Amino acid sequence: MAQGHAQQQSLLKDHQHYLTKLTNAKDSLYKEILASFDAHIKANPTDIEIQLEKCRIIDKAYYDSYEEYNPNYEEAKACAADVVKRFPGNPEALLYQGEFLYGDSLTMHLEHLRDLSKENESLWEGYAWKVYKQLAEQYHYNEEFAEAAQFGELAIAHNDTLDLSLLLAESYKNQSLKSKAIDALLNGMDSTDEAWTLNQKGKLLLELGVPDKAMDAFRMSSKKNAQMEDAGALGQAMIDNGLWEEARPYLLKASASDWSFLGLQKLLEYDLKYSSADSVQASYERYVEKDFWNDPVGIYRLRLTFSNPLSGWLLSDVGRILLLVLLIVLPFVLPYLWILPIHYYGMWQRQRGKIFSETTFKWGLRQFWLVCSFWLLSDVVAYLLFNYNDFIGIFNSRITSEAGEVISKHLANATLFFFSSLAVVTMAFLKNEDIANFITKMRNSAIQIRTGIGLAFALRIGLAVYAGILHQAGISLEDGSSVFASINDSIISINSFYSPYLGFLFVVILVPFYEEVLFRGIFLSACERNMKFLYANILQSLVFALVHQNLKLFVFYFAFGMLAGHFRQQSQGLIISTSMHMANNLMAFLFITMRS
Repeated sequence: MAQGHAQQQSLLKDHQHYLTKLTNAKDSLYKEILASFDAHIKANPTDIEIQLEKCRIIDKAYYDSYEEYNPNYEEAKACAADVVKRFPGNPEALLYQGEFLYGDSLTMHLEHLRDLSKENESLWEGYAWKVYKQLAEQYHYNEEFAEAAQFGELAIAHNDTLDLSLLLAESYKNQSLKSKAIDALLNGMDSTDEAWTLNQKGKLLLELGVPDKAMDAFRMSSKKNAQMEDAGALGQAMIDNGLWEEARPYLLKASASDWSFLGLQKLLEYDLKYSSADSVQASYERYVEKDFWNDPVGIYRLRLTFSNPLSGWLLSDVGRILLLVLLIVLPFVLPYLWILPIHYYGMWQRQRGKIFSETTFKWGLRQFWLVCSFWLLSDVVAYLLFNYNDFIGIFNSRITSEAGEVISKHLANATLFFFSSLAVVTMAFLKNEDIANFITKMRNSAIQIRTGIGLAFALRIGLAVYAGILHQAGISLEDGSSVFASINDSIISINSFYSPYLGFLFVVILVPFYEEVLFRGIFLSACERNMKFLYANILQSLVFALVHQNLKLFVFYFAFGMLAGHFRQQSQGLIISTSMHMANNLMAFLFITMRS
């Protein structure tokens, strides 16, 4: 017995000990090590620890020798399954078996282990926390953040030495539980030993709007490991705390690496706001010398010009501005791709003797072309002004922008800019008498307004039925139960960083008004002059569905467009469709606001 125990202790030196020995004489030594394990297992068939160590050695023996796959994977997996077969219900064996499972299979396995741990708490005491921890990590990976937080909390309840504060904070943040996310990070700050983890916590605290605490996390990270110091993030935290002069040395340090595009970019952004003309010029030249496509259409070059009109120009800068001019001209050319076919189709129909009936409104293809052009231009300008990093990434595959918050002031500004631009464009196509006539009809058309509201409710019922059909097919709309699912984050951003009243003004009043004028007014009228109303209505409904950029709700938006077009034709006006649109958006807006 004593001999068997001594042999077990020798074998239990840790599988890593044997992996180190295997470095020089792999094949012969590998077989020798396994033979020693097999001899012990034969003499001690109930020794599960040794059997699991054998599986780990099989799994890792050749792992570092191959870049893309583990040649012993299947053998190790079979070894794990054999241990479970020999020791059914053993927590260690079942947990180890999970290391060979992925995706839904792993989730199902862990949920099974959770059920087992509840059925036999005494057996699973000391192991249940591992199940909950892995479930939390699995759900977090699958972006099921409510479940991730739930199991993370359970894991800590069973093992209070765990530091899952980063996982919990990210899960809370993605549920818009900002205060809980901050508390999780701050409560777990002292329990974190790893510099990398502290660095990640600092970044997350920055995103959550707590720069002073983020600075504490960065400084703690730097003390533990100076190489892990995120100088760029620490510099950003200083800027957010009003320490502008102190921030620049850290940003300069972050930009020192040849590969640090983001460091150079942060330094340039800082200098454009706070530094002298010479510093801005030097930072810009360092930034663009790395790659022409670091500033593909010269947005930074223009900002440099505004801050320092006398700054010198490079030949490459001229090329960037020419690309910007091309990008601005492009929205005025692209609409010809669909306007010319409509024009020639109408000509062909008229040559065949087809006479189209008089349209409700005076707008034609020229106005349609201008609307499409300004729509595209507004989209491009909003993208350049508020999402330039992602635009740069289109042209330079080496560049990956930092992951930002989904709900952000940048997104709110981009949305407000886009909505405002289209509202202005719409007003440019309306005469004063058109607006006065519309308002008068709106006041005096109670029946039409009630009809529009009723249609909005009918559409919501239809959406619920549609969601049920998709659910039966195994497809979830998730947040798609809201009509504004495709721009939920935009609306939440406006509500959060400005005011729900401003969100209400745009979403419920302005957007329905200008979209009805553009789609059921200008678009439908222009197409009506060149084809049957049915075809024109189908065409505008297709485009209306496409611009909302939500594939799952495409059927809903298409049905919405068809109904709005039909009642515009029937009533010879936009009262019904606008009332329907406003009521529909009001329900969507209330749903979004209450959920956020």
